[in-house]
Amino acid sequence: MLAALLLAFFLGGSSASGAILTQDMLKRFESVSMGVIGDPGRAKAVKEELLALRSELKQFDKTFAKSGDVLSDLYKDHDAGSKSMQAQLDLLNAEWEAAQNLALEHRFAIRDAMTKEEWATVVAHTPK
Repeated sequence: MLAALLLAFFLGGSSASGAILTQDMLKRFESVSMGVIGDPGRAKAVKEELLALRSELKQFDKTFAKSGDVLSDLYKDHDAGSKSMQAQLDLLNAEWEAAQNLALEHRFAIRDAMTKEEWATVVAHTPK
């Protein structure tokens, strides 16, 4: 995973994102789900979870970009050692793990607010 992150940082720049979820994917999921969920209370619960998830995704994108900037600076610094780069990667890895755990919590809260049929319909109509 660290090699993939380094490649994204150095080849993709700060716009590269290791995200599995994207803002566009969440917007599409929201659009489809709001048209599929029959109960207004459950629809509101899903919308709130998606809003929180989008906010957390945005925050992690900022963290990822900032970390990329730090790593780029360290990469260019002749005096920087591998320990400083590894420390930055370890910090990013911890942030990524925390973000993924929150995303999973939201995913299951969203799923639990939907019927099995609603979930299947929305997932089938949400691009990867």
